[in-house]
Amino acid sequence: MFTALRKLKKRSEAQKETELENTVAHAIFDIEVNNKDLKYALQPISFVSAREIKISKTRSAIIIFVPRRELQQYQEIHTKLVRELEKKFSGKHILIVAQRRALQKRTSSLIHRPRARTLKVVNENIMKDICYPAEISGLRTRVKTDGSEHLKIFLDPSEKVNLEGKLSTFSVAYRKLTGKTSSFQFAE
Repeated sequence: MFTALRKLKKRSEAQKETELENTVAHAIFDIEVNNKDLKYALQPISFVSAREIKISKTRSAIIIFVPRRELQQYQEIHTKLVRELEKKFSGKHILIVAQRRALQKRTSSLIHRPRARTLKVVNENIMKDICYPAEISGLRTRVKTDGSEHLKIFLDPSEKVNLEGKLSTFSVAYRKLTGKTSSFQFAE
């Protein structure tokens, strides 16, 4: 009845879970069973999928996609859960991001597209999810002469101690998820 696979919610039966998703589900279930602080907070929540990305030749990160409605519950226990998951997946950073979908512009004016489903808002929310414990204090867009854009994202310096080593992970994850080049740094 209580298995690790109940933590993984796929949209359809045709989608098969990957090996990484199984190991993440087992790790979250182990934390739920063994950690008394997180037990009751982890019982009702689940995740949609997990994806591993390469940061450099030696480092990688795991992005866990959660349902958008459960993101706030994850953020309440974010620091403890990420710390425990990083212990289980040694040498890998863990990022928790809500599963969001951008809708395309409709040519017909009869169909209304919600503001939360526009590409710009979805990309901004992904940026906030990636660097969650830290608040974004500034954002600069640099347009080069060849027309390419580069985002500079300034984070709140109060979280500098906890997130100093994850800045390159944030920029690579943001590029993989949105296709935009960026650099994360702490505001002075």
